[in-house]
Amino acid sequence: MVLRVAVIGAGPAGLCAARFLSAEPDRYLPTVYEQTAAVGGTWVYTDRTGTDEHGLPVHSSMYKNLRTNLPKEAMVFPDFPYDGSLPSYLPHEEVLRYLQKYAKHFGLHQYIQFLSRVDAVKPVCVHGDVKWQVTSFKVTAPDSPSTEQFDAVMVCNGGRYSVPYIPAVPSIDQFQGGTMHSHDYRVPEPFRGRNVIIMGALASGVDICVELAQVAEHVVISHSNPPTVEIHNLPANVTQAPRVESIVGPNTVRFQDGQVFNADDIVYCTA
Repeated sequence: MVLRVAVIGAGPAGLCAARFLSAEPDRYLPTVYEQTAAVGGTWVYTDRTGTDEHGLPVHSSMYKNLRTNLPKEAMVFPDFPYDGSLPSYLPHEEVLRYLQKYAKHFGLHQYIQFLSRVDAVKPVCVHGDVKWQVTSFKVTAPDSPSTEQFDAVMVCNGGRYSVPYIPAVPSIDQFQGGTMHSHDYRVPEPFRGRNVIIMGALASGVDICVELAQVAEHVVISHSNPPTVEIHNLPANVTQAPRVESIVGPNTVRFQDGQVFNADDIVYCTA
């Protein structure tokens, strides 16, 4: 008996799932639901933030100049190597190109329902067996849902990072500057000549900090690392500070060590 398997998402995980399911056609028949018009998931760059052209949330946090912080050798599917002439740390366009080639090589497009968003998944009993009822709709026709039954469901989306976390900052309502989460960051130009606080110093925080330093007047990267693990080799117009304690004026931010900074913008680089 051929088992029908629903795969939610056509990013790296969904493509990998479809590749191995479809490799055994006498056992599995995959159906991949992808709410956008392309494979690649978070690696598909768009200038849009908030919602897409169909009014659905933009899940990707990809910014224009992003390069991988892992070498391609650690991001490869074992049975489909990267072009050996490429450097280890890739611009995001090369990762997307790799995923597109992977999908084409293994003939995965025939299993993908593009512009199809899954709205609900629930177990149902059919003749004593548990099946999975998947309700989806075309994003161009959200009022016309369809329902199918599957033997199994694989959830292959990166939704954990699609909803930005914004920490509670005392008196943040007093701040009259701009605020943004890194999820919505795309290019540095809007910060030209401005004084910016970056909150968070993991991969995205440090990366965006260095990028903004090329156009901003001054950047403060605020983090909870102890002084012995301060970040080194930052641009000259970047300083480090402990975590933000509170907002103490329309544009004034106080840090936990008592120092203050007049900021035009705050960028939350928190997961």
